Amino acid sequence: MHQIVLIRHGEAAKSPTDGDPGLTGLGRQQAVELAQELQRQYPDGSGVRLISSPKARARQTAMPVSRLWRKPLIERDDFIEIPSPQGIPLAERGNWIQTFLDSDWGNLTSEQALWRTGLMRALSGLGKDSAAKTTLVFCHFLVINAVVAAIRKDERVTQFLADYTSQTRLNLDPDSGALSIEALGRERTDRNQIR
Repeated sequence: MHQIVLIRHGEAAKSPTDGDPGLTGLGRQQAVELAQELQRQYPDGSGVRLISSPKARARQTAMPVSRLWRKPLIERDDFIEIPSPQGIPLAERGNWIQTFLDSDWGNLTSEQALWRTGLMRALSGLGKDSAAKTTLVFCHFLVINAVVAAIRKDERVTQFLADYTSQTRLNLDPDSGALSIEALGRERTDRNQIR
């Protein structure tokens, strides 16, 4: 069995004009604390592979543990945040996401459906041809909820409110590609903080 840990990025700067905001000061501190926690869980990163969404907030969350373990951080577009529907300007993305959280996965555009299919395919393939026993994937709120919903076969978009740097643990059967949930990550109480 291969373990996959979906790690939500730390607190990101909010901006209606920046499509790729980095971490806030608090988010950088959360990333440092996460690295220390991961060191306790996986001493020196033995048997662990690091993968990240290409977005700055995910990469910056992963960098402290990547430096600590002197391990490369593999960026993969498969784990990027859900694309906005065409025609929605960046300044309106936050409003669209807040509405989308109360909907279901059947409301995806064709581009978003391809995103979700690619995400699940990428996760199912992580156990193949890898010497690592565990893969840490630094990603986003809706990535985590899309995966949990698919495994549960539950169409609600919001499965749980993954907090910053929370760790959702999955088990992957490398032969079949089947995924199961071992444990959901820590939840937050404020649903407005998903960026």
